[in-house]
Amino acid sequence: MPRVRTTSQMAALVVGGVTASLLLASCGSGGDGRGADGPGAAEPVVTPSARSTPAVPPTTEPPAPGPSATTPPTRKPHGRKVGALEPRARATTAEHLLDADRLPTVGERAWAVDATGPEDPDRDPAVGTCQKTLLGTIGAVETVRRTYTAADRVSATQVVARFADARSAWRAHQVLVAWRDDCAERVDRADVGPMEPVTVHTGTAESYRTAARRRAAGLGILRTGSYLTVVEVTARSESYPDSWDPARMALRRVARTF
Repeated sequence: MPRVRTTSQMAALVVGGVTASLLLASCGSGGDGRGADGPGAAEPVVTPSARSTPAVPPTTEPPAPGPSATTPPTRKPHGRKVGALEPRARATTAEHLLDADRLPTVGERAWAVDATGPEDPDRDPAVGTCQKTLLGTIGAVETVRRTYTAADRVSATQVVARFADARSAWRAHQVLVAWRDDCAERVDRADVGPMEPVTVHTGTAESYRTAARRRAAGLGILRTGSYLTVVEVTARSESYPDSWDPARMALRRVARTF
């Protein structure tokens, strides 16, 4: 005889079926009976190479900024270099005048400076027996004159002249030589000796002797660059040295001032 189920049994079967269906639906996506997102879900294994690392900015310092193209680099001021030579100051014409104690003496007579200053055409005579005019009239742009005196009427004169250039000084030198060459013809009873070279430290020098009016003299000429120097030493004929000429020695000392 077939078994007849009651209403209460039928209801229990229905509830059980529904519950089973719900459980199956919640586990269907796990594949291993556990929910992927549930609290019991296993964390997937990740290898070290597969781990993502957060991006870290580079720690390399940026290069030091160089000079801007529009801003020139600052330069240190240049001072005078240690040991640098200063330009040599130009010597004045008067620096080539001999002091009284540097002028060779005649008979051990001490010299004294009588006067020093620019040549004055209205007051100063030409130097020596043979010189016609002052050096300023033959091209000198600056002249300075010193006169000396000693006992027994011994006297001397030195003139230093500066010309515009060495060529002008050379021309004036040739004029002085020409004046000496015709001196005996121009000056009454003048005895003019030969022109003789003088060895000097620098420049070109020569001298000659004269005798006139019972006086003897030695006259020397020195040319150094644009400078021309004339030195005359004179004394009574019997007092002037015969074996040496003070004017020649004076030229050597003047040459050492250049």
